[in-house]
Amino acid sequence: MAPTTRSTVAGPVQSDDVQSGRVTRGRKTATKKVPIEPLAKALRLQIKESDPELGPVCGNPPAWSEKRPDLCDALPWFRATQGGLYHLHGFCWGFLVDSDSGERAYIDDEIIITRVGGGCTKDKDGNLTLIRDQDFKNVTVKSLLNNQQSKLPVGLVIGSKNKELKRKLPHRYNVMAYFQVTDVWYERVGEKTGVKVRFEKLELSEKSWWAALGSPNPPSLEERDFDTKPESIQCLSCHRKSPRIYNEGWMCLEPTCTDFWYINQSRPDALTFHPDFLNTRSRPARTIRPHHSLIPNLLGTISEDDPEVSSMRIAWKAIVCPLCSKCVPRMFWRGWKCTDDGITGPQHQCPFQKLFNMPPVSIRSVVDDFDLGPIQRALYFNPKMAIPEIDDESLFPYRKLTYRIRGVGSITHFVANRAINSQYGGPNDMFRTLQTGDLGLRRYRLQQSVVAGTLTAHFAVNFGMPYKYVVSVDSKGFDEAPDPILRALGRLTWATEQAVSSAGDHFLPPNELLMLGYFEDMKIGFHDDGESSLGATIATLSLGAPSTMSIRMKYKYYHGLTKVKHLVDHDPILEGCKHEEERLDLKKQLDAGKISLSHYKERLYSLLKIGTTAGGEAPPRMKLELHHGDLVVMHGEKLQSYFEHSVAPENKMRFALTARYIKPDHVDENELHKGRFTLSPDQIYNGQ
Repeated sequence: MAPTTRSTVAGPVQSDDVQSGRVTRGRKTATKKVPIEPLAKALRLQIKESDPELGPVCGNPPAWSEKRPDLCDALPWFRATQGGLYHLHGFCWGFLVDSDSGERAYIDDEIIITRVGGGCTKDKDGNLTLIRDQDFKNVTVKSLLNNQQSKLPVGLVIGSKNKELKRKLPHRYNVMAYFQVTDVWYERVGEKTGVKVRFEKLELSEKSWWAALGSPNPPSLEERDFDTKPESIQCLSCHRKSPRIYNEGWMCLEPTCTDFWYINQSRPDALTFHPDFLNTRSRPARTIRPHHSLIPNLLGTISEDDPEVSSMRIAWKAIVCPLCSKCVPRMFWRGWKCTDDGITGPQHQCPFQKLFNMPPVSIRSVVDDFDLGPIQRALYFNPKMAIPEIDDESLFPYRKLTYRIRGVGSITHFVANRAINSQYGGPNDMFRTLQTGDLGLRRYRLQQSVVAGTLTAHFAVNFGMPYKYVVSVDSKGFDEAPDPILRALGRLTWATEQAVSSAGDHFLPPNELLMLGYFEDMKIGFHDDGESSLGATIATLSLGAPSTMSIRMKYKYYHGLTKVKHLVDHDPILEGCKHEEERLDLKKQLDAGKISLSHYKERLYSLLKIGTTAGGEAPPRMKLELHHGDLVVMHGEKLQSYFEHSVAPENKMRFALTARYIKPDHVDENELHKGRFTLSPDQIYNGQ
C-alpha cells in the first residue's frame, strides 16, 4: 500500500490539517449586511432544536421544503422525485447532495465534492454500493461532462441528512446556489470504478448562507487567489494528463489505463485531498451564467383573469413563498396557501396566500370536436379491445354500451350527445356552475406512495357518507351540497339503477358522491375501488374535457403470481389471463383428484415463473373514450377485486362525479346523517 505521509503544502492554507479531505482556510473579516423585508424575516422558520454536535448556519436558504415532491414541483430545474441528479436534453440542471455522498466526500462554504449516482444498490445498512462500473456512457456522468464543457451552471440542493457539512441545516431540503462543474474524474471504489464531481460556487463575492454562524466573510474578488491550480501530469502509460487531486501523491485517473489508481505502483489505502485542488477558484466570467432562474417567479407569469391560464399545467405547480421562501404546492382549486399544507405543522404560520378569481372555462374550449364527437364515438370501437353489447333503443337518446366480464361483473357506458348535454340544468350548465362556486376542492397527500408527501394529481371534495378512497377526504353532508351536485346525484342514481336492473341484481341508491377536478395533464393512475365499506356498484358522470378510461386485470391475477413471486391464493383463472388454458387444465386435474395439492402448486409455479422475471402489467382489457355528459357504471364486487382502472383526461379541465353506496355499518353513527338527501323534482333524472 502507498505510504500515508503527507506532502508539504504551501499556499493560502493557514492550517496543515487535511484529515478526511478537509482544509481549514483563513478568511478576512468584512461585514456586509443584506437588508431583509421585516415581515419576511419574522416569518423565517427558526432553526430546529440544535444538535449538540452541529453548529448552526449563518443564514436562510432562498427556497426550502420539508417534502421532496413540493421541492420538485416548485423548481423546474430539479424535477427528480427520486435520485440525486436531474438531467434533461443531455445536461444536468439540478443536483441534490443528501445522505450518501460516497467516500472522500467534501463540503465547505464554496466547494462540494461528491459521488455521482447510477449503477448502485443499497446494502443491508442502507448505504449505496456500486454494483457496476460507471463510465462516460452513464447518462448522469455524460450530463455533468456536458455541463463542464459547455460551462452551464447547476442548481444545488442540500438535504438535512448530509453529514459532510457538519452544520445544522434549517430544513429537510435547502436550495444552496448555482455551482459550476470544474472536475469530473474516476476513482476506484471497492472492485468497481466510480465517478466523482467537484462543484464550485458560481458567485464568490457573497457569503454562503450555509457558512457557520459567526464565521468571517469571504475575501473580496480583488483579494482572491485565482492563480493556484492543481499540478497536472501526463501518464507514461496512456499519455493522458490527470490533475493531482490527492495529498498522498499523483496517480493516473484514466480507468482504461494499466496504471489507473496506483501511486508508486501501489494501491492507495487512505486518501485526502490536496490543498491546491481544494483551494483552486475560477475567475468570474461573463460567459458562465445560468440559463434559468434559481428561484422562479411563477406567480409573476400567470394572469388570474385569464380562464385559459388558470387551469394550465404550469398553474398547478408549486410556488416559492415570497415571504418565507417555502416551496408551496397548489393544494387548493383556487390557488396557494403557505401554511395549510398538512406538512409543516402549527409552528409555521406564514400568512401568505394567493387565490385566483378562476373565471369559468367554456365547454367549447375543452371539447375540440364539440359537434362531431357524439357521432364519432357512437361508431368507433378499438378492435383490439373488448367489443360491447350495443343498445340504441331502450334508453334513447343515450346509446348504451355494455361490456361484460364473465364471472366478474359488467361496465355500462351511457353515451351522451348534444341534445342531452344542452338541456337546462344538464351537463353544459353543470360544467359552468361547478366552476363558479367554492366547493372545497383540494389536493391531498397520498397515504401510500413511493415518495413520501406525494400529492394526488387531482382535486377532490366528498359529499354524503365519508369515503377514504386513496386518501382521507373530509366529507360534507348532502345538506351542504349545491344544486349541480344534487343534479349530478340524480343522474348517477338513474344510471346505477339502469345498469343494476339489467344485470338482474338488487338496486341500492348511492349515498355518497366524490367529485374530482382535473387541470391540464392531471390524471389518476391505475387503482381499484374495492374497499370493504363500498357496495358493488360505482357510477361516474364525466364533465368537460374528454378522457380515456383503461381497465386491466390486476398483476397477480393476470400472472397467477404476486410481484414477489408467490402463488396467488384462490386463483380465479380469469378469461384472458396469462397461461389461461394451462392453468385451467391443472385446476381440472386437481379438482378431479388426479394430482395432489402440493404437486399442483409445484407444476403451477414452474409454469408461471417462466417469462415473469421482467414483470409486466396486464395489457388493458378495454378502453372507454369518455366524453362530456357520459355516464359509466361499474357493477360487481369481483370487478374491483380482480381489475383496476385509470383515467387520463386530454385537455385543460374536467370534472368526474362518482357516486357509490357506502354500507352504513362501516360509518360512525354521528356521520350517518351526511348521506341522507331528498332531491327536488327537477333534480330527479329520468334519462331524458
